[in-house]
Order: sequence, then C-alpha cells, then structure tokens
Amino acid sequence: MTEMSEALTTTMLGLPSTTAVPPGKGRLTKEAFYRGMELTSRLKRQFVEDIDSLTMIAVIRTKETGIPEGDRVREISVIEVQPKEDCLPLAVLEAFARFRDDNTRHSAKVLYIIPDGYGFKTAVFRNANVKAGNAEGRVYVSEHRTLNGSGVVLNGSNLNQVWDSLCAQTALNDATPSQVDRRIAIQERIIRLRKEQQRLEAAHARTRQITKRNELWQQLRAITTELDQLQGEQQ
Repeated sequence: MTEMSEALTTTMLGLPSTTAVPPGKGRLTKEAFYRGMELTSRLKRQFVEDIDSLTMIAVIRTKETGIPEGDRVREISVIEVQPKEDCLPLAVLEAFARFRDDNTRHSAKVLYIIPDGYGFKTAVFRNANVKAGNAEGRVYVSEHRTLNGSGVVLNGSNLNQVWDSLCAQTALNDATPSQVDRRIAIQERIIRLRKEQQRLEAAHARTRQITKRNELWQQLRAITTELDQLQGEQQ
C-alpha cells in the first residue's frame, strides 16, 4: 500500500466541511478504540498488530449537516483506518462496528475510510437481513476511489437513507438508498451463479458421455434462466 502524502480531509472525500473533526483532535488510541469490548486474545492481537493508526475524520449528524435524524440512525462516524500491511483486518472492523451498533441500539454507524495508494476505499458493516436474503452481517469494502472531492455522497432525506446510501456506495457502487439489502443479496447470488456457470461450461466442454452432457446442459439452462431473471431485477 502506497502511503498518502498528506492527511485525508472531508473535502478530499466529498463530505461537507462542517462534518470535519478539528485537526489534532481525531486521533484515536487503539486502547480507546476497543475499550469496553469483549475480545478474544486473537482479535485483540489483530487490533494491536494489524492497525497502524485510527483517526476520526468526520461526524455526520443533523447538527453538522442539517439532515434530519432517522428513526434508526442518528449519527455516522467516519474513521480512517491505516493498516500496517495491505491486508485489511476485516474482523477488527466488524467487531468495533458491531460493538458501536449494539451499544447505541443501532443508532450510531461507522463508515471506515482506508487509504489506498493515492485514493481510498470505504468499508461498512451491514447487519443481517434474512427477509431480504442476507443471512448474516458482514463487512463490505468498496472499489478504489480517487481524491477528487466526489468520492462519498450524502444522499437521502434523513440519516436512515444517508446510511443506506453509504452502504450502497460501498457494496454496490451506486448511491441509491432503497432496498440495499435486497440488491446486495441479488448481486452476491449473481456472482455465485456466474462462477457455477463457468464451472458447468468447462465440465460440459470436456464431457463426452451423452447422458452426462445433456444433464450438464440442463443445469446450464437453469442457471442462465435464473441469471436473466436476477439481472432483470437489477435494472
């Protein structure tokens, strides 16, 4: 990972300057970061060994943005995480986001900013939504974004929608706040089906036994039909 030449700021990320934490006041010690959390020795070691620094860059609330609180979300903390190595400590990010979520009755969320060469990635923890097709919560990481002032968008009429939009920007690469969990589930199902489609195509190409070839062909047709349906839902 190439080190950034200067500290990240809200305007670099695309956030309103009013959300910025004053320089020098945002640095978080690792001990303060995980204080109060019940950690396994392995996870605590990851906090210590895998993270170089933690900095609170911004706080997104009604006070700073004028965006009304939602019935679920009242605050979004924007925290820069500088890993020591290229491998991002996802278990650490998930543990802290879960802890913050549980301790605030799900009203305070965390948007992670990870420096990435001369740009950055975002990461969010999204809770499970079985009804929408997501069986368990997990951390999602965005594609690389450039520091052109438009990397993060606060889209939505309240902080519920802003949070959903930030999750969509991270997991789906769009800012639409509606049906985020459903769209994530569809995207992940499509990815799994495409991998299975490639496997079946390769198996079909090398199989010579007619009955087996026909069986593989029927499986391919079923997958193609489902893919077409799911991709239609993405439109």
